[in-house]
Amino acid sequence: MRKSYSIRNDFWLTLVIGSVLVLLVIILGLSFFTAIFNTQIDSRKDFLNKQTELAARGLELEVRRFEDESKEIITYLEDPGHELDDYDEEFTYTARRLFYAFPNLLDSIWVDMQDSVLVFTMNERNDFFRTQSEESFPMSENKEFSNLILGKKGFRVLYSLDLISYTKSYISNYYVNPGGGKFMIFDEELVPLSNTSIELNHEQIEPLIEDMALGLKGFYEASWKNKGEEITGIIAQYPFSFILSNRSGTLIFAVPTEGLTSGIYKTYFFLFLGFVFLLVATIGFFVVSLKNSLDFQRVQDKNIKEIQDLFDQQGLLLHELRGFFFFHDYKGNMTRVSKEVEETLGHSQQEFMAVFQNEFSHPGAIDVKEKILAALQEGRDLIDLEYDFVKPNGKKIRLKLFEKLLFDKIGRFNGGMGICTDITEQYQSRIHLQESETRLRTLIGNIPDPIFIYDNQGVVIDYHGIEKENIDDIGKDPLGKKLEDFVQPSLTDSIRNTFNDARESKTIQTINVKWATSSREKHYEMRFFPLDSERMMSISKDITGQKIWEKGLMDAMNAADQASKAKSEFLANMSHEIRTPMNGLLGIIDLLEQTNLSKIQKQYVDIVKNSGNTLLGIIKDILDYSKIEAGKIEILKEVFDPIKELESQSQTLLGLASQKQIEFSFKKPSESPFLIEGDKIKLNQIFLNLVGNAIKFTPENGKVDVELSIDQVNGDSYFLNCSVKDTGIGISNDLIEKLSDPFYQIDSSATRNYQGTGLGLAIAKKLLEMMGGELEIQSEEGVGSVFQFSILVQKVNENDISPVSKEPSWAEIKESGKNNPLKILLTEDNDLNLQLMLLMLDQLGFKHEVARNGKDALEKVKASEFDIVLMDVQMPVMNGLEASTEIRKLPNKRDLIIIGLSANVFDDDYMKAIEAGMDDYLTKPIRLAVLADRLNFYSKKIRERA
Repeated sequence: MRKSYSIRNDFWLTLVIGSVLVLLVIILGLSFFTAIFNTQIDSRKDFLNKQTELAARGLELEVRRFEDESKEIITYLEDPGHELDDYDEEFTYTARRLFYAFPNLLDSIWVDMQDSVLVFTMNERNDFFRTQSEESFPMSENKEFSNLILGKKGFRVLYSLDLISYTKSYISNYYVNPGGGKFMIFDEELVPLSNTSIELNHEQIEPLIEDMALGLKGFYEASWKNKGEEITGIIAQYPFSFILSNRSGTLIFAVPTEGLTSGIYKTYFFLFLGFVFLLVATIGFFVVSLKNSLDFQRVQDKNIKEIQDLFDQQGLLLHELRGFFFFHDYKGNMTRVSKEVEETLGHSQQEFMAVFQNEFSHPGAIDVKEKILAALQEGRDLIDLEYDFVKPNGKKIRLKLFEKLLFDKIGRFNGGMGICTDITEQYQSRIHLQESETRLRTLIGNIPDPIFIYDNQGVVIDYHGIEKENIDDIGKDPLGKKLEDFVQPSLTDSIRNTFNDARESKTIQTINVKWATSSREKHYEMRFFPLDSERMMSISKDITGQKIWEKGLMDAMNAADQASKAKSEFLANMSHEIRTPMNGLLGIIDLLEQTNLSKIQKQYVDIVKNSGNTLLGIIKDILDYSKIEAGKIEILKEVFDPIKELESQSQTLLGLASQKQIEFSFKKPSESPFLIEGDKIKLNQIFLNLVGNAIKFTPENGKVDVELSIDQVNGDSYFLNCSVKDTGIGISNDLIEKLSDPFYQIDSSATRNYQGTGLGLAIAKKLLEMMGGELEIQSEEGVGSVFQFSILVQKVNENDISPVSKEPSWAEIKESGKNNPLKILLTEDNDLNLQLMLLMLDQLGFKHEVARNGKDALEKVKASEFDIVLMDVQMPVMNGLEASTEIRKLPNKRDLIIIGLSANVFDDDYMKAIEAGMDDYLTKPIRLAVLADRLNFYSKKIRERA
């Protein structure tokens, strides 16, 4: 009975304990389920928020991307590298790519091509069309959504957009729970973006509109009608901005509450039931004991694995460090060593352990034992040492030994464990670093310039290169002082700014300073640069000598400029004073040639004319060389046939050669015409100088041969070659190099046979160098000379040359003056020049009036109408430049032709005349042919204007 009672008690005890355990499991399961349920609800709400945010941001980014890529068409149109043909296929492809890149966004693209309007569209089947619109370019205000882009060259592109459709298409990629819906509020209007039966009224969306206006996102609990049934749910909204239309909106994702919880009950409730059933079925002491046994085994396996992993990691670390670990007892006998010892020391594990058995004989083992004994005597438990070791193959390495000495509880030495690693590379790197630091310190110590090292605040922490006798230059010892404490007050701000710039930019910054003391003044070039992240350095180079040299150089340059200016003024005055009487001389000769002269009179006129031209040539040579020296000669470009041109010049010189009974020959290449682009005048000048000299220095019955040739380089590039060979007096080899020097003459005595300035060859050589050529001279005294040059030219296609108008004859010019009488005002103060100019105008048949100075000319222009004003530049009362400026200020005188007359021939004089308002500029002496040509030119221009 008592046993039965005991068994019953055990039964009820077991039942109560089991029931309590089951009840506790159910309570725990319900709590677990509730926690999972709430977590899933919060997770789905957060997912809904993220979906709304991602959709709004993504839509905004897509619109921004379209704004950037929509500029490609304008960029394409304004690209100077595109040809007209590119505007067909490539241009259409650019527009088509925008349609494909942004489906449903583009309705059409209107492109203003300045002379036409193109329209690009795409239908629902994705067929792409390019048409030319008969309508004008539309206004962006007429489009609800549009993007107008204006180009810099007059092109315009208008994109007609369908942002609503694009938003619907874009939002379709984002998921909402079953029964949910997607909306957009735009211009305070609710726009459905998906097929949904959710109905939201104005009161429900009013808080969303208010938050949208403030740019706030929101999450709201709400209720709405769905097919007449009241539904509760949540609404997530996230505002966005349509940048292209400068309007804002917000995306709305609405989900019913049951949509959030759908699937949770089904998934987790059955899981919960299974879990409870499993727990009830496994309740019992056997299961618990079995579980404990399994847990113990699992923990044991985990610990074993962790230990194994630790050993593997240790072995891997030792392998990477090229080292090994070891253990020894209190006697010093090795008890264990890792297998890496063989790779590190070249000895096997057995050899290593044998060395430390009984009596030590290896020097390395003895050294380690001594270190251990010393550490034990000093009471240390750590040993850290480095030493050299020679491997069996003779290679010397550096070892680092780190050992921990082990003691028992009462302090007795039990042995030790340690790690030995090969640090040869680190040791060598350390040695190299020390050597490099030593070299750097030696270099810094031997640099003669003062060197300062600072911290980042500008405090001097070290300096070099300052001798004791010079320490006063920077005021007392600067060590430990800031820049502001030892530099001179006038230099503080500039030096500090340079220091800060170098530190912030991490580049070298330079400043030149003047350091003044009571006894002297020095100039330094200070260079600041970062030494490392914590220190700055400056090197101060003494440039006092350089500054003195620069000052001397500037003084010399100023003196040279003054001398050049004085030379230019002298040449200008000389030219003016000589050209003024030459104007009367050569002008009268031109008029005299137009009269009936006897044979002897014509000879006299030719003599006077040749003398005048020779004098004029001498002046021109001097001025040309002066311009070349000043770098004011320009190479002008015009199209001409050099072979034909030089042949014409040789015909001019043929008469001179015939007078001396010189045999003259001219050979040219067969290719004709050969048109190039170059400076015809300078090429003629070079040719006339060389051939003229050859004829001048060749005695009677001599010979002069001129030969032209062309050699093709590639394409349209050719070498134009010219050779002038004579049988003249020749030149000795020691004088050839001086021959092209200015003013140099072989015979400079008063009784020399050949006259001249000695500038011809100097000018020719300089002009050839400017044109990319070189003058070569070969000569033998008493035999003759050869002068030759080659210049690189570009051939021009004859079809590309515009026809040149025919020059009018004297008869045509005179007839033009009679048929188209011009009223000319001649302004001249010099009586001789006035008389000459009046005779020339009478000879040409033009009517004229006279003014004696600029003020007189200004009054006459105000009182009467003139077609052309011939204006002398240098006159009393008011000069020609001042008069021209005042005339241009008069109303209705902008078209009056003003031609300047002056003996000043420099380019600066010409530019001053043009700036003063003159249309043209003639230099004295005024030749009848030149005057006739300019009057005829402006006569035609006046007739065309009328």
